[in-house]
Amino acid sequence: MSKKLAIVGGTGAVGRVFIEYLKTHQLPIEEIKIVASKRSAGKKIDLNGSSIVVENIENFDFSSVNYAFFSAGTEVAKKYAHLAKSCGCTVIDNSSCFRREESIPLIIPEVNGEILDTLKLPEIISNPNCSVSQLLIALKPIHDLYKIKRVDVATYQSVSGTGKDAIDELTKQSKDYLDNKKIEKKVYSSQIAFNILPGAMRPKLDNGYTEEEMKMTWEAQKILDKDIQLTSSCARVPVFYGHSEAVHLETELEIDLNEMISKMNEFPGLEILDDDSKFLPNPIDNAEGSDLVFVGSIRKDLWQKNRINFWVISDNLRKGAALNSMQILKRLIENN
Repeated sequence: MSKKLAIVGGTGAVGRVFIEYLKTHQLPIEEIKIVASKRSAGKKIDLNGSSIVVENIENFDFSSVNYAFFSAGTEVAKKYAHLAKSCGCTVIDNSSCFRREESIPLIIPEVNGEILDTLKLPEIISNPNCSVSQLLIALKPIHDLYKIKRVDVATYQSVSGTGKDAIDELTKQSKDYLDNKKIEKKVYSSQIAFNILPGAMRPKLDNGYTEEEMKMTWEAQKILDKDIQLTSSCARVPVFYGHSEAVHLETELEIDLNEMISKMNEFPGLEILDDDSKFLPNPIDNAEGSDLVFVGSIRKDLWQKNRINFWVISDNLRKGAALNSMQILKRLIENN
């Protein structure tokens, strides 16, 4: 049975990637509508030879579609997601709005996608934080083998995770810096060009961690295992696309490196890069534009046999956002 789909925030960075996926993924979708704020309403987006006029979300009829992909921020999700559901529309939300709500599933299809098979639609389904998605793709096969107890991860997050305005800001600041011009700051409170912003520039919570850092703990426990002790240190770096993560983890059982790598190589969407002659993986050479999560620089801990270190890279707009949502949508359509 063919379906109708709305893309809320289709003019943004993630929304545009989602639209690109619709050109290559064969889904039985009869009609696609693109929805955005009043400011973007009336613009035209090309898709498969057709020109789609962007509609204003303020008067959009969600009963006219079966599914809606939301990538327009927390406030939009808070205002319109439950409205869409009440109209019979299933929402896949890319914001952080519903991720911690127990009644709303938080899904990475390769990790806990079986939850989708039992849902009664319409429903609101939450897409995880982009840094969490790539991390848990790497952790899942290790957890299945040895049961992970603790994870310490440092993230180096690209500006596209903040949105199109942040991409534009890094571009302009980089040019102005090299031309010795005054640096303007709008998206980030500090200069991002040729700089590193600790905490990913989020306000601190009462425990001293930023919201961005705590998201990783909360979401990993909800998706993978409530008993995993995960601590993160997040930073925003002057990279356009692709998040990087330095991971150190401890398991209950002793790790067999060859067995672990073999299991990871078999896991869908994951690729191991272990070339000693190159500095791999990295955002430009590997992650940007790719649907895969890459793991490299795998090293045993120097002192303990149940600890391991490695590097994780992924295009945050893809597996971290648009691709994960596309996989959710595809599975829902197949189930219904």
